[in-house]
Amino acid sequence: MSDVLLLHAGIADRRMWGPQVEALQSGGHRPLAPDLPGFGDAALSPGLVDYVGFAADQLDGPAAVVGCSFGGRVALELTVAHPDLVQRLVLVGAGLGTWTWSEAAQAGFAEEEAAIERGDLAGAAAQQARMWLAPDATPEVRALTEAMAIRSYEQQLPLEGQVHTSWPKPSAEGRLAEIAVPTLVVVGSADVDDIGVMAEGLAAEIPGARLETIEGAGHLPSLERPDELNRLLVDFLSE
Repeated sequence: MSDVLLLHAGIADRRMWGPQVEALQSGGHRPLAPDLPGFGDAALSPGLVDYVGFAADQLDGPAAVVGCSFGGRVALELTVAHPDLVQRLVLVGAGLGTWTWSEAAQAGFAEEEAAIERGDLAGAAAQQARMWLAPDATPEVRALTEAMAIRSYEQQLPLEGQVHTSWPKPSAEGRLAEIAVPTLVVVGSADVDDIGVMAEGLAAEIPGARLETIEGAGHLPSLERPDELNRLLVDFLSE
């Protein structure tokens, strides 16, 4: 039985991987789906947060690593910083730390921030669901996405300014050519345009990487198109 570490998006928590946990278990794998610090049930404390170190601590040995969005950034850094721990890499709508976001994306972030400043966490979460999910996402997926976003606000906002993140240096973004494990890059056709451009760049720069597009999915294909993502994951892990 092989371990598969699932690292969630920044607008989500471990609950976004529910359909994949079941599919991977059925495929003979052992899925590990932790909440990153400050998300879901993982408490955040003042001081330094090392997300890559946290991810490494989840593993007893080499594993497949799947990361979505912010979790994709963590997965990418983990692969370069700890190549002994990563056997296969899957990047789903992965974000990059140095990316210069488009005006449209920045407008979305500003709308979220304005709602937070008004104390309207539900409104901020609803805005994020509108921004990141495909237009035809089901009410259930929208409700879960909003609930996960609100939970992250509850965890993080009380400690604003008291928490700092630590990332490996130099960044993995400048060391993509060093990645020597089979890599699958996945993006939803209805995701934010910036994410699509990032996915194309990652697939082009990581040696041997394959790019797959899930039609109709937004930023969380794990929930929006679970069957399609499950098939890609199970097939890729069995190659």
